[in-house]
Amino acid sequence: MIRARVRKGRVEAEDPIPEEWEGQYVNIVPLTPDDPHPDLEERLAALLALGPIEYDPGEREEANRLLAEQDRLSRAAMQQLADGQS
Repeated sequence: MIRARVRKGRVEAEDPIPEEWEGQYVNIVPLTPDDPHPDLEERLAALLALGPIEYDPGEREEANRLLAEQDRLSRAAMQQLADGQS
């Protein structure tokens, strides 16, 4: 799989296109918030290997607030993309 972006009706590849794909037809489907990230499990394992997190007072609550805000912004951006494709 390679990542690409559609701009002004043209597909712009963000990853190198394998040589063996030359001349072949490909399917292009939009990315959704539910699509898995192939390296996510590897990244999570690396984080867990670091050991438990130690928080300063109030730091956990601030981290949760920031993560919730980022989640909200990401979902809004994806919804905006989906609305624009209708």
